Amino acid sequence: MLSKTYVTLKPLSIRRIVFLISTTTMFSDSAFRSFSAECLSTSPNFEDLKPVQRFRLLKNEVIQHKLSAMEYLWGLSWGDLDPFSELNYIRVRADVAQLLWSKDVALVPTAELLARMDAFMRKNYLGGISSRQLCFDSFPVQSYEYKLLPISKSCPSLYVLDQSSHLQRVDYHELPPLQLTLYPFFAATHAGAGFFKHASTRDPDYSHPIGVMNTLYASISPVPEFFTTRPTRNPSPGDNHDVVLDDEPDTDSESTFYSDHEGKRIQRWVQGAGVSCYQNTIASPEPVLVNLM
Repeated sequence: MLSKTYVTLKPLSIRRIVFLISTTTMFSDSAFRSFSAECLSTSPNFEDLKPVQRFRLLKNEVIQHKLSAMEYLWGLSWGDLDPFSELNYIRVRADVAQLLWSKDVALVPTAELLARMDAFMRKNYLGGISSRQLCFDSFPVQSYEYKLLPISKSCPSLYVLDQSSHLQRVDYHELPPLQLTLYPFFAATHAGAGFFKHASTRDPDYSHPIGVMNTLYASISPVPEFFTTRPTRNPSPGDNHDVVLDDEPDTDSESTFYSDHEGKRIQRWVQGAGVSCYQNTIASPEPVLVNLM
């Protein structure tokens, strides 16, 4: 027979047990099924939380080597891509921004969306310039689901700031999806650079289609000469700014104003993208095919 000591629990012990159960199943609770990227941190202490900042995901170091290839395979006209669009920005804490900058982690679209993006880019790669599809027609500007994946072997532990202002450690692969207005082609291109940098093939459901897209950028470069002999490339609004300035945090009022202004600018970009793409086109030579399997 069990002694009374074992069958009688103090109220404090019961609360402790409930706490332990709730922390091990925190992501089954509806409150944690969707959360902001601003809740993520590498610090276990609330006092050490880094500030939230507006961060440009895909940087010039990646874009400059494949800008024309990105425009071609996304179905844009030469000069249409705007790397300083709000579609290439996210809001995260500074320590998470550092991980993204170093490409130790990546924000990747869902496997289903990646499969569609892979098929879309293959079709634009294999077809002629006049048969390309515009990315915004197939992948409209809206919020998309993303997973934060570790790419390097030395990623720090990750913590989530919950609704009670406590930081709880969680495995990267247990994170619920993030809803972001980040455009998936920017995210996949950034992730591709990360997988390449770290020579990583982990999470093949994501790394394989992203690797194929990265191969397409390389195999279409240089793009057909007639694609680049078009009107002068459109200047990007941030071309004359120091890159560091793009990642400085902004105030709530600045963020609201910029969002309203940027929303109109994105709309003009989407509506104007690809308009000149099919004007005065000439027959394009068949691209050199590569083994993408």
